[in-house]
Amino acid sequence: MLDLHGDLEALLAEAQRRAEQRALEREAAAARRAEELLAIADADAERTLRERRSRTEAGVAALRERVLALGEMSAQRAALTRREALLSSVWEAARARLEVCASDPDRYLPALRGLARMAARTLPSEEIELASDARGQALLTPERLAAWGREDGVRYTLAAAPARLAGGLEGRAGRLRFDGSFETRLQQAEQALREDVAAWLLAGAEPAERPEPSAPA
Repeated sequence: MLDLHGDLEALLAEAQRRAEQRALEREAAAARRAEELLAIADADAERTLRERRSRTEAGVAALRERVLALGEMSAQRAALTRREALLSSVWEAARARLEVCASDPDRYLPALRGLARMAARTLPSEEIELASDARGQALLTPERLAAWGREDGVRYTLAAAPARLAGGLEGRAGRLRFDGSFETRLQQAEQALREDVAAWLLAGAEPAERPEPSAPA
């Protein structure tokens, strides 16, 4: 009876020991699993952080490039605006000079003479009718036209009425027409010299140093 009791105690002790061992093993396994899950979570969090940081850096870089591009565009617009303002000031000054020329007979008459010669070279005719504004028309006397005609090898006649011009003259030979108006000559000069004038202006010349446009020759 005593041996049976001793065996029972031993069995119970062994069962308890094994139960405790399994509990410890399960606890250790759970701890290892928890560590693995934490490691996975940390890796996921780090990867997510890296991805977010990469996206943020890419976004910042794109924003920086956009800001730089906008700044460059703004600078280009400002340069173009300044260029156009400078060019406009040149042509406005030229128009003012031509107006002064047309109001001064001593300067206007040589300009009309040069334009008449251009008309003779342009129009294939032996007889050319000239018309100017009222101020020019008064300067184109029959004696002057006759003298000019002898020099140019053509016969100049004066139109019956002044032309609607702000200055300069027109030449007609039948259906052919020579436009020597100051406005047209200025537009032609603007188209032909625009880039050269712009380059000269933007090279740093002071406004006071700009040459004054000369009257048509």
